[in-house]
Amino acid sequence: MIVGGTSGIGEFTLKAFVQNTISPRVYIVGRSAPAAERIIEECKSLNADGKVEFIPANVTELAEVDRVCQEIENREKKINLLVQSQGNLTFAGRNETPEGLDRKMTLNFYSRMRFIHNLRPLLRNATTSKPHFASSLSILGAGYEMAINLDDLELKNAYSTRRCADTTTLMNSFMTNEFASREPTISFSHSNPSIVKTGLARELPLWARGLYWVIVPFVSPFMLDVEECGQRQLFIATSGIYPPAKLADDSPLASRAPIPKGLSPVKGGDRKVGSGGYLASWNCEPTGRPLLDDYRAQGVSKTIWEHTMGVFDKAATINQERNAVGSTR
Repeated sequence: MIVGGTSGIGEFTLKAFVQNTISPRVYIVGRSAPAAERIIEECKSLNADGKVEFIPANVTELAEVDRVCQEIENREKKINLLVQSQGNLTFAGRNETPEGLDRKMTLNFYSRMRFIHNLRPLLRNATTSKPHFASSLSILGAGYEMAINLDDLELKNAYSTRRCADTTTLMNSFMTNEFASREPTISFSHSNPSIVKTGLARELPLWARGLYWVIVPFVSPFMLDVEECGQRQLFIATSGIYPPAKLADDSPLASRAPIPKGLSPVKGGDRKVGSGGYLASWNCEPTGRPLLDDYRAQGVSKTIWEHTMGVFDKAATINQERNAVGSTR
């Protein structure tokens, strides 16, 4: 399952997966039906035995995330792979959903954690039957964690695009290890794709798009090809150098795809080899800043977990009330 798979990095991670697997069955979640139709046709040429289905959704709201998850649960008993790259490039200010959350923060963080949280049973089920493999990858900004305001994690009081990026990046990194500690047979990763030439600029205002295309020729030599990026993200999502903390079975794929010669399991975000929760740089090497160690010692990981679960509870209550009002009309 790939969320954000109708464009950019998600699209090319999907194509890398389809091209390198036997008879894959994939759900892509995104906003654009025309883009999904194009991608599905292109995937048929990459692997005639593959099956790719589109689930339309705007996951800036957690209610939409819950709807998609329910649809997946109705169709499948297990999920081997969950990849998330949903996001947008905008300089607009805070834009709240009916759930009281900023839409960009929801794309970067809350929706991703909600997908993982809701689909944990299906991921867990995948580890109990062949090939005993389950993995979750969030593609955002591992290795670029910055200090954040722990008293304003929702950025209700001081929102900016930069603070949104810093806060959601750091929270993704900590939640990777939090989920790994609770689901030891599943591997969780947070990656940084580097600077990749994608179509995100289309969402910028006209002046910013003009500036973007002026700058691109100068930074192009340092930008990663989107196809290579997709292949690298697939490696992070499936390679045995990022194994789960505990193998569910002796199956060869329980610890993910065979490790290439010369490589070995890497350290997780908690600095422990094979911990099940990984932070990966653009070139698939383990990353993570000393800031994370300092925050971990202060108990920030638990703070972020409790904050996230609290947001989910609040959003669920709001949506129940919305549904109740709607049903009486």
